[in-house]
Amino acid sequence: MKVDYEARLMEEIEARISEMESDSYEFPTRFAKKDYIFTAIVILICLVGVIGGAFIV
Repeated sequence: MKVDYEARLMEEIEARISEMESDSYEFPTRFAKKDYIFTAIVILICLVGVIGGAFIV
C-alpha cells in the first residue's frame, strides 16, 4: 500500500490556510516586553550552563 505523503501534506496545508483565513480565526497575542525579557534570561542561563560545563572536566 503506497501512501502519497505529498498529497496528504498539501491537503493539510490547504486546511490550515483556510482555517487561518476564516473570519472566526483568533490570532495569538503578541509578545509583551516581559516575554522578551524572560526569553533573554533563559538564553543567558543556558549560555552560562554551556560555557560553565566546558570547564568541568
